[in-house]
Amino acid sequence: MTAEEIIQTIRSQFGEAVKASEVKGVEARMDVERGKSYEVLVALKGMGLDYLNCISSVDRIASGELEAVYNLSSLNEPAKAMVRVRVPREDPVVRSVVPLWSAADWHEREAYDLMGIRFDGHPDLRRILTSEDWVGHPLRKDYQDERLVPYEPA
Repeated sequence: MTAEEIIQTIRSQFGEAVKASEVKGVEARMDVERGKSYEVLVALKGMGLDYLNCISSVDRIASGELEAVYNLSSLNEPAKAMVRVRVPREDPVVRSVVPLWSAADWHEREAYDLMGIRFDGHPDLRRILTSEDWVGHPLRKDYQDERLVPYEPA
């Protein structure tokens, strides 16, 4: 299945839930609305994109959003997909994909710990890199910690 076919299939099934899409080489890239993200990921897995490479997160502070980014690939074909899901900073919740890919467990915990994205339905959503009593999420662009000394160029 080509990247173009992946996008065409997902767009035909989910319509307006796919906010934007593009093809980069063998990779289908899609921006998907939060409410349909889980269903889109289920469909992609059913299309043979059965390997979860990574879940990462992005702070889009200028737009007031955080973003969960899912990188998927096929173990049998060269096809890949990147699915971006934006969530508002004041309500950063997206559905957990641990039921689809058990490897998502630690990826989701890291995105929660460092960016504050909560994954609804995660079996054990707690901090993974910082201590349990840590305040805030250190990869957010507006994160402040009195222990950090701001960089001031000479």
